[in-house]
Amino acid sequence: MKSNQILGIASLLTLGVLPFLAACSGENGADGRDADPVNLDSLATVIRDEISDNLRDSLSSIREDATETLWDSLYAEPYVDTIYKILFDNAYSTAWMDSTRQSLLDSLNQANYDSLYQELYDQVYADIYAQTVTRQLDAFKWTTKEDIYLAFANQYPLMYKDFLGDKGEPHPVPISIKVRNQCAARSDKSVPCNWKKIMVKAWITDWTDTGSVTGFVNPDTANIFAPALTFDMSKAVTLTAPQQANIQIQAYALENDHEILFYSASEPTTLHPVQINGWELKGVQNKNWWYGVWVTPNMDSIPNILNDLKKKLPEGSVKIYQKYSDDETIAESSKRVVKAVYEVLQARKITYLQNNGAGSLGQKINYPIEVLRSRDGLCLETAALFASVLEALGMQPLIVNIPNHAFVGWRTEENSNVLDFVETTMIGGSSTFAQANKSGIEKFNEQVEAGNFESGDAELIDIEAVRKYGIKPNDIP
Repeated sequence: MKSNQILGIASLLTLGVLPFLAACSGENGADGRDADPVNLDSLATVIRDEISDNLRDSLSSIREDATETLWDSLYAEPYVDTIYKILFDNAYSTAWMDSTRQSLLDSLNQANYDSLYQELYDQVYADIYAQTVTRQLDAFKWTTKEDIYLAFANQYPLMYKDFLGDKGEPHPVPISIKVRNQCAARSDKSVPCNWKKIMVKAWITDWTDTGSVTGFVNPDTANIFAPALTFDMSKAVTLTAPQQANIQIQAYALENDHEILFYSASEPTTLHPVQINGWELKGVQNKNWWYGVWVTPNMDSIPNILNDLKKKLPEGSVKIYQKYSDDETIAESSKRVVKAVYEVLQARKITYLQNNGAGSLGQKINYPIEVLRSRDGLCLETAALFASVLEALGMQPLIVNIPNHAFVGWRTEENSNVLDFVETTMIGGSSTFAQANKSGIEKFNEQVEAGNFESGDAELIDIEAVRKYGIKPNDIP
């Protein structure tokens, strides 16, 4: 803003454009020493009105384009403090009679001057900043995940890390917006065009916390913002059927310690129970690794299983990748431990149910603790149970995922490339560990000979690698 424009505003104020505080004088024009404190809300309202009405009216003789230039310059951040100081000084000085001024001073003495200044500033000039922001920024929905599978929901940032859409564009989930800073496109170049600091918030009422993400948008550019949502798993585990919900999302510009809202929306989605292994966007990397959320080594039945294991092992001790005195190799001792796990789980009398496809879309997979409680399980469920116990012991298990079936393998020695296998569905019958071990080895060899591991039709899911990748087990009570 040019200096003669600022002086013009000052002159208008001095001439009495703002005679709106007379009501603060003492009764019947007295000196006002018993006056009530200043009503900040009323004062702020009148200042807004004067800026919006009287200033424009007073400038009516100026050419229309010059008036607009002057008005737009009020939005320029560098001049806001100067303009406010002029308003404030004139409001409390030469525009009023002595008795009125004294009444105002008495009122001010009852409050903190700096506090009053800040409150007026917040109320009045937040409006000016807000109008500037809403003219320069806009936003629109970029992505919304229509189906949220709670089995993975709290780990979506990892699942969709570096994920790109069909056109190579970022595609974050479950919600994102694109924010554009269009200030450079404005025809009025007298108003500074700066980068904007943006904060985007999102939540699902009663289901998540409020996730937020902050970033910057430079002039004439756009950025994508995707807040991560953290679901309340204690509530998620109670969901037994799909439920409709709405993702709330809001975008704010951060200006002078203020949050200025410029975008708000509500997007529909469907929440699915934590037992559902559902459809995810095509192109998600290591998709089958996410079976790892069902491998839960911290389930509350582990201590009881460990106690039962000790009774079946030499010296009542569970040795992991160490040699028992009766064995010749560590691999032999490892098989001894796995055999004990097989027999302990078999004693739980878990019934094997026929599987309709280990990797089928929308497949329900009960967690190990649920399998132990119900005493029945599909092939992937018994595999997850067996792998959970081995991981809890400190062994290095693998889930062998083959067409329409799954079972378990393990490294015979720590970090060894030599693997051994067990058909975990056989814990549901009278088969011995030796029979289950033989069956697992045969099934693995069949897949090797068919070339299914090379083609991707079969896969070894290394639970240790899954954990290093960042996939965590779900906490299911």
